[in-house]
Amino acid sequence: MSLFEKKKAPTTPDIGFDSLEFYRVQDSTKIYEYAERIMHRIPIVLNFADCLITEANEVLMFLTGVLYACDGEIVKIQDKIYLMAQKNDLNGPTLKRFISQYSAKK
Repeated sequence: MSLFEKKKAPTTPDIGFDSLEFYRVQDSTKIYEYAERIMHRIPIVLNFADCLITEANEVLMFLTGVLYACDGEIVKIQDKIYLMAQKNDLNGPTLKRFISQYSAKK
């Protein structure tokens, strides 16, 4: 083994589209369920269209902390629709394609 051996680049795992979970958020009662899904590396899409702004903010702030702890990110897909996943999963081809296909055009 050489001292100056080239290191292999880490591979990005691909999460299948069927692994995505979609939720229509109406209040903050299932906030811990969403957090658990994120901690188990399951990407989730949350739709806040039927939620009060105060409760939507509460859910988003709490899950932002969970994502920070799990090295994740929030991606805004459309107005009131967010994708939450770990950064490694967001770099995979399936989630990149999902984001580019469904995100709001600017």
